[in-house]
Amino acid sequence: MNPVTRMKEAADFYSELESSLAGSTEAQRKAWATLLVEQNGDLKQLSGLLRCDRKTATRFLWMLSGVGIMNPGKLYEALPFLLEYVEAINPAYLTSFANYWLIAGVPPQNEGKAIDLSFEWLISAETNVTIKSRAAFVLLKLTRKYPELKNELRFCLEDQMDKYSKDFKKRAVKNLKDLEE
Repeated sequence: MNPVTRMKEAADFYSELESSLAGSTEAQRKAWATLLVEQNGDLKQLSGLLRCDRKTATRFLWMLSGVGIMNPGKLYEALPFLLEYVEAINPAYLTSFANYWLIAGVPPQNEGKAIDLSFEWLISAETNVTIKSRAAFVLLKLTRKYPELKNELRFCLEDQMDKYSKDFKKRAVKNLKDLEE
């Protein structure tokens, strides 16, 4: 396919997402994510969708998770750009990265930011339990590379585990056991 045709198709796909994401179903987002993976679509070219209304942007973030589940490497390669972009345009969307890092891993250039954000989410009373749990798992994975984080993670988990649901406590206890290994 020639470059002009490819650019037109990319523009058409972007327009379709821009007009349809807000009212999309999970099945539609999965189909679009599949298309992105199969056609080797550039996730960076779609990042402008994060500037759309909140509903469109949120569904785009969900679709990115779908891409990552199907092809973690595809999401992984876009994460450094997406992190910088999201931080610049709407930091409220940063919590999605707890899921992305869990799915695809943390790129080396984002490790410092991932550690800072994950600890911030883990100890914040404003963060929901799902994000806290994902942040804890991301940090647990990072302790393999940075064992010096173990004590801080242990302290945070012990501090937080009785403040939330029984399920969160169960996950925190499991994470604490995993820290001992």
